[in-house]
Parts: sequence; C-alpha cells; structure tokens
Amino acid sequence: MQPKVVLARIDDGWHRVHDGFPSTHILKPEVARYPTMIFDEEYGARIARVLGLIEYDTWIEEFGDIRALVIERYDRATDAPTGRVHQEDLCQALGIPRTQKYQEQGGDASLDRFHSLVRAQAGRDSVERLARMVVLAVAIGNVDLHAKNLALLHPFDAPTTLAPAYDTVPLRHQPNDGRMAFAVNSVYRHADLTIDDLETQLGSWSAAAGGLVRPTLERIAAVIDAETPHPAAYSGLRRDLAGFVANLLAGRPVGSPAV
Repeated sequence: MQPKVVLARIDDGWHRVHDGFPSTHILKPEVARYPTMIFDEEYGARIARVLGLIEYDTWIEEFGDIRALVIERYDRATDAPTGRVHQEDLCQALGIPRTQKYQEQGGDASLDRFHSLVRAQAGRDSVERLARMVVLAVAIGNVDLHAKNLALLHPFDAPTTLAPAYDTVPLRHQPNDGRMAFAVNSVYRHADLTIDDLETQLGSWSAAAGGLVRPTLERIAAVIDAETPHPAAYSGLRRDLAGFVANLLAGRPVGSPAV
C-alpha cells in the first residue's frame, strides 16, 4: 500500500546505501491514492510511543517538494557485528507463507498462535507488549496488524524479544472491508468488537494480559485528548479515535454511533 525508501543518516545528511551498508531509516513518501496515510500513521506512532510500544523516532520531513514519514530503524545496533539486529517476522517464525499473513487466508495467523510463540521465545514482558499492541490496533482501527507487521528481535548478545510496534496506522476511514487481520475472541469485524472481546481474548493468555485492557484504553484516551494530529492528517481522525475508545470503555461495540 505504501512505497518505501531506505537511507542512511550520517553526519546530519541523507545517503543512499550500497554494497550491503546498513540503512538507518525507512521513508514512506505521501502518495496520491492515500493522501493522509503517512500523517495518520505519524499520529498512531505517537500514541504507541506513549504506551511504551515503540522507542524509535518518527517524524514528517520534506524532501524537495515531497513529504515523507521518516522512521528510525529499530533493527540496527552500533555494537552488533554487522550493524544489524536479526529480525524474524511472525510469518517466518511460524512457518506461515506470506500469502497467509491474515488469519482468514488459511487460519494459521491467529492471536493464540502469536501468543504461544512469543511466550515460548520471548517471555512474559513480550506477551504483555503483544497484548497492548492488540488493544492499540482495536482502539485506533488498525485493521492491518498482520503477521508480517509483528516480529521477534534476536539481538547478538541479549535474549529474544518482541519487536517494537510497526505500521501503527489508523485505517478505518480508508477504503477497506473493516475486518481485522486476526479475530479477537472469534470476532473479525472491527466495528463489532467490544472491551469484553479484548478482555476475554487476552485474559485467556494470562490474568495480567487481560488486566491491561482497560488501563491501556484509558491511556490511549488521554493521549488522544492531549495530542493533535498533523494538519495534513485525515480531518476526522481525532474524533473517530476518541469515539472508538469511548465506545470500548463504555462497553459498547467500537463502531457504535456517537452518543
């Protein structure tokens, strides 16, 4: 859906990378078909950062007459032998073909399979991070959180961990079928999801994961109340996300009409 460019940021300048030199940033230019998407994603990244789901920087920068979302790569480390940190997306880790990255395309890319893998390889903290990622996806309408947008990081000299959140894009106002990349408590349609679905799904993993749902939603509501989207973002973005979260916290389906 989005073209990407990889560059290296060196001495405050941008450079193309050659002969295996590790890039440091991913750039997503604005595109005519989805004119607000990079600005909507920048807002989603701000929310994810407050939740502790990302540590890397994201910002909008102009390159001549082209604006782009700049994303600092999280799979880079100056102390790694190659400058890279090995990343394994969940399609790769679970042996799922990339053509089946959505659960409805074969049934293998499910939240319970993600949970089992993350618990076994990365531990409790990563499971709780995964739980918050799921809550965020529902809260902002990120229906494209598929198995290739979730990954494990395998540092050279540290334990495996769930990678930071990536592609935290509010998408419900874009052309799509409104269905999540995975079922939450057997529900695919975003508009039908409730806080009970989240608590039931995540609570089946652990009491701690289930207990994160309401505090995470409350934190998201506070960020939306405090943070204004980029002027070029979708004009109804803040209103829509505030409505989604208010519905969830009130026990209503996320897509219920405003009250």
